[in-house]
Amino acid sequence: MSDTLFELRSPPLREILPALQKPSQNQIAEALLKHLAFDSLGTGTALAGRRIVERQLVAWGADTMGFAVRDGSGLSRHDYLTPTTIVKVLDAMRRHPEFPLYYASLPIAGVDGTIRSRMRGTPAERNVHAKTGTIDKARALSGYVTTADGRLLLFSVLANNHTVPNRRVERVQDLIGAWLAGSTITALSAR
Repeated sequence: MSDTLFELRSPPLREILPALQKPSQNQIAEALLKHLAFDSLGTGTALAGRRIVERQLVAWGADTMGFAVRDGSGLSRHDYLTPTTIVKVLDAMRRHPEFPLYYASLPIAGVDGTIRSRMRGTPAERNVHAKTGTIDKARALSGYVTTADGRLLLFSVLANNHTVPNRRVERVQDLIGAWLAGSTITALSAR
C-alpha cells in the first residue's frame, strides 16, 4: 500500500515555454522559479530560486552589478537587469543545444504573443523573436532579429521612468527592430 494520495505530472518544458513567453504569463514564471528551486535544492521557495538564477547569470558572464532578482516574473519594482545582462542571457540561450525550442517560444513580431500587432509591414514582421517586459513607466523588448544579409543579432531595448506615452516608447522599439531587420552587417559596422 502506498502513501501517495495523488500525483500530478507537469507538461514538458517545451510545452510550457510558449505558454509562458508568448503571452508573458507571469504566474507560470513564478511557478517555474519555485519549481527550479525545489528540483535543485529540495525547497521550493522564491529565495532559493533567486539564488539559482543569480548563480546562473554569473556563470553566463553577467556582472553582479548588472542584475537584481527578486521574483520569477520581473514584476517586482526591485528587479533590475541591464541590457548587457539580458544580451548575455540571449547569447547563452543561442549557444544552447535547445536554442530552436527557446527561439520558437518567443513572441514573433506581427504574428503572435505580446508583439502580434507590432512591426507589421516592416522587415521585422515574422523576423523579430523577442520578449516584452511591461510595467508602469517601464518597457522592454529583447530578443533576436535576422538582418537583411542573414546574420542573427541579439538586442535589448529598455526604457525606464519615461515621461512620454507607453505607445511612443514601443514605437521607438519597433523602429529599432525594423531598422536592424532591414540592415546589413556591413551597413551596421560602418556606423
